[in-house]
Formats: sequence, structure tokens, C-alpha cells
Amino acid sequence: MKRFAIFAAALVLFGAVGASGQTFDRRVSEARRHMRAACQGVQRLFQTAPNAPAGLKETTAREVADAEVLWTSIAEEFARAVPEGYAGDPSWSQRLEDVRLDISRMRKEIAAGEWRPAFLSCAHACNWITTMHEANGVTLVIDAMSVLRKKVGFARGLLTAGKPDKARALLKEILAARDAVLLAPPPVTSSRDAYLEALPELSQATDALAAAGRGEFGMKTPLDKLAAVVERVYELAI
Repeated sequence: MKRFAIFAAALVLFGAVGASGQTFDRRVSEARRHMRAACQGVQRLFQTAPNAPAGLKETTAREVADAEVLWTSIAEEFARAVPEGYAGDPSWSQRLEDVRLDISRMRKEIAAGEWRPAFLSCAHACNWITTMHEANGVTLVIDAMSVLRKKVGFARGLLTAGKPDKARALLKEILAARDAVLLAPPPVTSSRDAYLEALPELSQATDALAAAGRGEFGMKTPLDKLAAVVERVYELAI
């Protein structure tokens, strides 16, 4: 009877720890959605200034402010109550603080109309989160999607620069990044079902790009199509 009670207590504790990890991931995802919206807004402001659409700066500022509030809450709550998967990280609390500092810096840069620095601060904050996962051996699909997104972006840049052979040389890395996405656990957010439904299209678009790389036809059209699918799936993976 005593052994059963101990076993039952262990199950409850394990469930609580696991739940803390999922709660943390959900909270991080919520903050990242606001960060992504702010980053997209900053990019548009950088591209259209001084004729940016009315209200865009205000909307962008609101998104980064929401991200800062959410992340500050995360940092305060989880700095000591370390979630499952991150225990034993000697830099844990500093990692949370580094993200907060970059989001805060981004907010100030947006207020000052410093679009390029604000975009870089957003990128730095997202990279800190990815590093936090990598350092703790935590596998999240958003990180795998980030790698795929970068590889596709590099290939498009090479094609634009008139270097199709170098773009073709990236196909192996793009395929490997796609496979890493397929192997990663699905997101623990409300978009999980939509994400799973979009995976076949992502895979098919990647295969179509590989086929174009093997043939005589250009890669631009299939690469542009893959980039569009990647952006949609990336949004669902957050």
C-alpha cells in the first residue's frame, strides 16, 4: 500500500513537472507571436519610411510592448521555478534576462524610429530563445522551422545575386532542414492541427524544389513557392 502511495505521488509530481514545461513553452509561444508581429511591422516601416502606412508604427509599438510584458512575466516566474527540460542550466536566469533586454531595447528603438536597429534587436531576441533550447537539448519545431526558413532565404538571395550553382548547392541542406522539421514534435499551441495539416504541402514543395534543381528548369518559381509555404508553416509553428 505504501509503495502504491509513493508511486502515485511520483506520477502526480511527474505530471506537474511535465505540465510546467508545456506551460512554459505555451507562454514563450505567446510572447514570440507578438515579437514576430512587431518584427514584421519594423521591417515594413524600414522598407516604406517615410511613407509608412498610417497607424503602422503604433501597431508595431503595441505588439512589442505586449511581448515585453509577457516575457517579463515569464522571466520573473520561471527564473527560479525552472520548467522541465531546462533544469541544471547554469545560465538559465541570464538567458531569460537576455531575451528581455533585447525586447526592451527593441521597444525603445521603435519609439525613436530606429527601424534597422529594432529589427536586429528582434532577431537577437529570437536567436537567444533558439540558443536557450539548443543549450538544454530541447527540440521545438519552431527552431527547426527557423533553420529551414534561413536556408530557403539564403538560396533565394543567391539566385537574386545571379549565383544559381551556389543556390543549388544548398539543396541538400534545405532537404535536411525539412526532414528535421518533420521529425520535430508538433507545437503545443492551438495551431497544432493546422500545422500538421500543412506539413504534406511543405514536404511536397521541398521535393519540387529538389526536382527543379536536378532538371534543366530554373529554381526560382519552386523556391518562391516553398518560401511562401515556409512562412505560413512558420507562423503555425510558433
